[in-house]
Amino acid sequence: MDNILSSTKDKSRPVLDAQETKGWFEYEPSYDGVIIHMNQVGAKIFGFTSSDDVIGKKVNELYAHPFDHEKTLSMLFRDGQVNEFYTLMKTRNGKLFFIRQSSSLITEGLYKCPLKVKNEFEIVQPALVL
Repeated sequence: MDNILSSTKDKSRPVLDAQETKGWFEYEPSYDGVIIHMNQVGAKIFGFTSSDDVIGKKVNELYAHPFDHEKTLSMLFRDGQVNEFYTLMKTRNGKLFFIRQSSSLITEGLYKCPLKVKNEFEIVQPALVL
């Protein structure tokens, strides 16, 4: 019984201390969903040691439910931006947490061809895994 309780407590611990997670953190995927930039704190939140370790990963690997990524993209292409959308994310090691994200589509030229997506996110609350 003690083993079950301790493993549950381990999984439900916050991703980072509250001091480290204040504010907005940025990542930038290319049009096809490959991460081309993430700041250091954002990388740490997802369990990577540096922002260079995240470069080249697919952004949908960070979502707990891939459908949430599709839903975000649908809103983004329909409206050109997504404001304060709550999403369940996961770290590299599988720990779950909620973020509030805001995204905007970066376009170029007369025909507004999409180039990349600019995202900012804030940890709202670690998810409990039972």
